[in-house]
Amino acid sequence: MYKLTCPHCEAIHVVSTAKAGDEIVCDACQHTIDVPKLGELRQLPAAGETADARVAANAAVGLSGGRSLAFATLGLVGLLALLGAGFCGVNWATSEVPITTEGHLELLKEDYAAADSAQMIREFEDITEYGVAVEAPLNYRTMELEKQAWQQKTLTFAALAAVSLVLAVLVGWRRRGTNAPA
Repeated sequence: MYKLTCPHCEAIHVVSTAKAGDEIVCDACQHTIDVPKLGELRQLPAAGETADARVAANAAVGLSGGRSLAFATLGLVGLLALLGAGFCGVNWATSEVPITTEGHLELLKEDYAAADSAQMIREFEDITEYGVAVEAPLNYRTMELEKQAWQQKTLTFAALAAVSLVLAVLVGWRRRGTNAPA
């Protein structure tokens, strides 16, 4: 759409490219105006909307920049959190712990019950000489802690994904102009 000025009364008319080479009637002075050919018509000033009109039209439709950005950001955060939850969940599910602390204590009870007096005396002497403190956690305990960490990360990512996707849906509903469910 282009702005065409009437040569008689200086009134401005908006003309589309489909009218190129035709004639239009001026609303103000009722004279006929020759619309220039397409090449000349495109050299006239464009009759685009002003920035204020575009913002008002977008706000009426519900497409404000802030809400669109919030919807896109929340959706992206939700999708990335789902990817993180999936990755951590797979690592949690596939990590194997050969024995737990409870299982280890049961094995020690069985060994002590089956041990003879000499073995128990040697065990007591080792405890009194070296103590019962372990400098580093046992291998199975390290594996058990890693598995628990993967589980906690999975749950954290899943919670983040749920919250951000629910917020994205709420922002999206408000963006369309419908009320969010109560």
